[in-house]
Amino acid sequence: MTESHEPLRLAARCLYLQVTMGDYRHGRGLLNLCRHIVRDGRECVGPFLEDTETACGLWEERPRSGTYGLRG
Repeated sequence: MTESHEPLRLAARCLYLQVTMGDYRHGRGLLNLCRHIVRDGRECVGPFLEDTETACGLWEERPRSGTYGLRG
């Protein structure tokens, strides 16, 4: 019998996550923005630790590219 598990809800693997450059002069290096229609342009609410899941209700799994660490 095959067990099915829910995918880990890691913000780093979210379809709507966009990592972009901020204004480094004001202490804003990389910005983690949510591109979901409900939160478009606001900062992502999810954690960015590899083993910590996010409780974000807008989360959607990003397709895996086959190589760990690369986004699909």
